[in-house]
Amino acid sequence: MSITRELYNTYEDIVMKNKDAFLKDYSQVMRRVEESPAKYKGNPVEFLYQPMLLAEDDFKRFKSLTDQLIKILNKVIDKYIEDENFRSYFGFSPLLEQLILKDPGYSINIPMGRFDIFYNLDGSFQFCELNADGSSGMVEARELQKIIGESFAVDKLKKSHILQDFELFDSWTEALLANYKEFSKSDDKPQIAIIDWLDGDPPSEFVEFKKTFENFGCKTVIADPRDLVYRDNKLYYGDFRIDCIYRRAVTWEIVEKQDEVKDFINAYLDGKICVVGPIRSQVIHNKIIFAILHDSTKTPFLTEEEREFVKKHIPYTTIFDIENEELLEFTIRNKDELVLKPMDKYASRGVRIGADFTKEEWKKIIKEEAKDEYILQQLCKIPKLPMAMVKDNDIKFVENNYLIGLFMYNGKLQGLYTRTGTKNIIGSIVECYTVPNFIVSKNM
Repeated sequence: MSITRELYNTYEDIVMKNKDAFLKDYSQVMRRVEESPAKYKGNPVEFLYQPMLLAEDDFKRFKSLTDQLIKILNKVIDKYIEDENFRSYFGFSPLLEQLILKDPGYSINIPMGRFDIFYNLDGSFQFCELNADGSSGMVEARELQKIIGESFAVDKLKKSHILQDFELFDSWTEALLANYKEFSKSDDKPQIAIIDWLDGDPPSEFVEFKKTFENFGCKTVIADPRDLVYRDNKLYYGDFRIDCIYRRAVTWEIVEKQDEVKDFINAYLDGKICVVGPIRSQVIHNKIIFAILHDSTKTPFLTEEEREFVKKHIPYTTIFDIENEELLEFTIRNKDELVLKPMDKYASRGVRIGADFTKEEWKKIIKEEAKDEYILQQLCKIPKLPMAMVKDNDIKFVENNYLIGLFMYNGKLQGLYTRTGTKNIIGSIVECYTVPNFIVSKNM
């Protein structure tokens, strides 16, 4: 039995032997989460009173695999920048290509990322997707770490084990400021704008990052990119001069709304504003990257070792072409082993798993949804663990699928973000619970 599986058995044993105390504490945990900044679209985040418990060897493995992947992804981005023929494989619009090719003024291609993996307790894994554009989840991870880390059941676990959690706000500020220093060639503190499309109050995560930036001495605003004005070679939000942008507005929406954000685009192309992250991260954020990595004729610059890493750890992916009769027949015939995904959407929007539908429903999805800009991907084997779930004032351990997000700051692994659910799709538009993450070792 793996060390990690033993940890789960220990936690379940603690809960079931102290059922009444757990249920009483659950209501307190629920209240604390409701009062915390852990919100999604204004509502308290859905969570389980269940930590993700991982061994030190698991985290070392995460560091190793992300180091390998970052090396491959940087090769791809560098090739995109230098090779016009390679750029053609992505099919990006002229504006998007221009924005990607613009040097952001610092050397990190992917300052912020959350790489989602299906990770089995035997150490095997597959990447589900690469979020390098508007990555989120830090405030949920922080708040649940704190609240559940102080809970009854975890406190019991701490009597025999040491639990290590993750810091995600100060470390991101340090990464952002390092990129700004390289851009500006100055030690001055920048004035920062956190930008995204705003409708009403800003997300609680933006507010928490604003507090952190200000604690570091950086005046900060939260702004909609449509409200930015470019004048005298500077970008402004009202009278607030912006030196550095923490970009959460996703790339495809910037391109789609280009007429509304001309000042932002012009300031970026003129090199007058430091934007973290740069538009060039779109090269590996768009899901077409998996199809390109699997095509050896398009990636001769990868080593045999890197090619083997892709084959083993990235599910086979191809661009879906409804006009390709052979591919269409294959997709219908093998629906239970396949998933269709839009190339550039988020929160699991448009993701369709063949096994969830009848043959006729699958054909309809192919005809009506997957007409263009879709990929066809081998369905990953989704790992499961028994998770504590409370219903009708009773506690049961129910098998949940889980997906671990690996937060990458300036190419380095900084923390984890785990979501669970009993459905095949784990995402914010379907049943989805967030759980906190801890690296656990025995208390000697």
